[in-house]
Amino acid sequence: MWNIIIGGVFIVGGLTGNLALRGTNSSEAIAGLGGILVIWGIVQVVRGRKQE
Repeated sequence: MWNIIIGGVFIVGGLTGNLALRGTNSSEAIAGLGGILVIWGIVQVVRGRKQE
């Protein structure tokens, strides 16, 4: 669940230009990382619901 929230913050911050990936100064990279975190969070939620 936390992955989805943090990923959303990274996406919004990257697309608005307020956040950048450390060492690269790339806002697109942090938005991409946020997308990966959101996808991974969704996978974890779906797996958790299947086990219940």
